[in-house]
Amino acid sequence: MRFEDSRMTSGGKENSMKNQVVVGHIALIQRSKKQWFTIELLKKLRAEGYDAVGVFAGECREPEYMTELNQKVEQYDLREHVIFLGRRNDIPDLLKMIDILIIPSAFEGFPLAGLAAAAGVPVIACDAAGAEEFIRVSGDGVTFAEDDVDSAADAVGKILEGKEQYKKAGIEFASQMSNREYSTKVEQIFKSIE
Repeated sequence: MRFEDSRMTSGGKENSMKNQVVVGHIALIQRSKKQWFTIELLKKLRAEGYDAVGVFAGECREPEYMTELNQKVEQYDLREHVIFLGRRNDIPDLLKMIDILIIPSAFEGFPLAGLAAAAGVPVIACDAAGAEEFIRVSGDGVTFAEDDVDSAADAVGKILEGKEQYKKAGIEFASQMSNREYSTKVEQIFKSIE
């Protein structure tokens, strides 16, 4: 499946669903990263009329879990709307192809969220740990209640309503946190101590 194909009907005309969205999940394929949750979210979004596509990038660490994920994709009839890319070395390029990055795990830091912000990709994340803090500080996304698909679907809706605002906030935050800006701020702190 190509991303472009997912946005078209078999006749080549634009799909009639209300919103088209590519949700990216970039993490090792293992239970703790909760790819299952993203599949549940895709099912919910499609039931609500979104033309939702899921793109999963990450090395498989738990083959049994991968089998379960594929079974869930089949069960929900999402074969044409989900793609597992495996391990990737081109994450910045991949981020340019997605609309929203999802971080459903409650045990994540914020490096990937920071990279997404710099690329202008809004983030939805579980309202726990580092990703939640990053979103609060950066303004680059929306949090949702852990393992709550309805809450995550609401977060997607908020992102789509204000996508440009979230993109702008993420890019602005990333530029403020660049090495040069950081060095300047540290230098100012040291000068104020003298």
